[in-house]
Amino acid sequence: MDGDAAERRREFRSFSRRARGTQIGGEDEVSRQGLTGRRAMTVGGSALARVSGRGFLPLVAAALVLSMACGVTDAQDPLLEDSDKYAWVYAVGNNGAILRSTNAGETWRVQDQDVTGTSQHLQDVFFFDARSGYVVGENSAIIVTHNAGWNWDEVGLSDGETDGPKVNLTGIHLQRFPGPAYVVGHNGLFAKSEDGEVWSIFAVWCKDAACVVAPFADEAPPAEGHRRLGRLHAVRFKDMSNGLIVGDDGLVLLTQDGSEEEPTFERVQVFADVSRPWPNITGIDMDDLGHMVMVGDRGVVFKVKHKSNPDNDKLNFEFFGCNLAQGCAAATPAAVATGEGGCSVSDRHLGAVNTVVSGESGKDIIVVGGTQGFLALLDESEGSGNEWTTPAVPVAHPLERITSLYVSTAKTHILVTDRGNIYRTTDGEAEAPTYTRIAVPEGFSFRRVSGRNADDESPAGALRAG
Repeated sequence: MDGDAAERRREFRSFSRRARGTQIGGEDEVSRQGLTGRRAMTVGGSALARVSGRGFLPLVAAALVLSMACGVTDAQDPLLEDSDKYAWVYAVGNNGAILRSTNAGETWRVQDQDVTGTSQHLQDVFFFDARSGYVVGENSAIIVTHNAGWNWDEVGLSDGETDGPKVNLTGIHLQRFPGPAYVVGHNGLFAKSEDGEVWSIFAVWCKDAACVVAPFADEAPPAEGHRRLGRLHAVRFKDMSNGLIVGDDGLVLLTQDGSEEEPTFERVQVFADVSRPWPNITGIDMDDLGHMVMVGDRGVVFKVKHKSNPDNDKLNFEFFGCNLAQGCAAATPAAVATGEGGCSVSDRHLGAVNTVVSGESGKDIIVVGGTQGFLALLDESEGSGNEWTTPAVPVAHPLERITSLYVSTAKTHILVTDRGNIYRTTDGEAEAPTYTRIAVPEGFSFRRVSGRNADDESPAGALRAG
């Protein structure tokens, strides 16, 4: 990185840190929120507030609107105690926009690229706790917040000396904040960082089930017969050593030495050969206990459980196919089918998944979503059986695809679709939940959603992100 670029980055971060301590009515803070000469928006149901113009009165009005609509009393945006009602929720989308709620989606605030510091399309969001999180997107965009999204700093993908490659980043996961952090993307990209600023940037190459990493810039394979992977969609790490990455063509990568300087991966075959061509695995989520659920095209769902290995720090992972007949009990490799022995719950393509532990039972509630507004829920708690339910979501367009979802509580669910729409229910436990479409301001589109309950400060893995 040249001296001028490094100095600009230091100046930007210094400004961002100063802005965090500024009172909401101060000109620096208000201008950073895109209110001076631009617009601020709060969304609550179908209501939309706009404040624009220059001068003292518009700034005061903007501060009042944001304070009343979002429950914000100062620039520190303090955590609220009633976690059943209050949760921080973030939807990220096109042109660097973020839609932010401090009350589990009752009201929302739009932050445009003047606030987030990037104009790139944002692809994924992950929060370690209620205050600290990352967002990633196209052209290696990475932004970070230390104060629940009040301010955002541009980090980018850099090895500390030069800017990294311009790649579409599709997934982010944190073990701690600011690191270890893990990012995946197109062209087989896998990157990891201890501090969220300096990244080790690799491409993953595979020969049969054995996979290795090599510097991303290398075009030649690291060994004979190895093929560079394509699109990687999502990543989750149970701990610093054990993690999973999913991607196109049924790709499931398992690493058990993720903390090493150059980790190795094993490609896990979760599909039976009769299922070729294998469906893309498009999403993965992890519950508070570290158990994971993967979803993909053709309605496929897999649950991933783990057991400790007494001989080392590696975990033994077990994969189970989920279907309408057995819940999540089918052995793998599994055929793509909804019946016994299969690993599919529908013929719809799935892209959204959220799994949360149900009360003290240690069992999961699994929610998945996909094309044509398809939504399915499996409650594995005692006495609930293995039956999937399929609540109806009144999507605005018949081909609308649910791309992401966040389960704040058993009652409050938030869905995001590929057409930029957001739907919310507060009766998710009902036999037929009612979903309401949130009126997103014209010109904004959101594709991923994540959140944290107000009192949830637990380590990575407790975050319910879809």
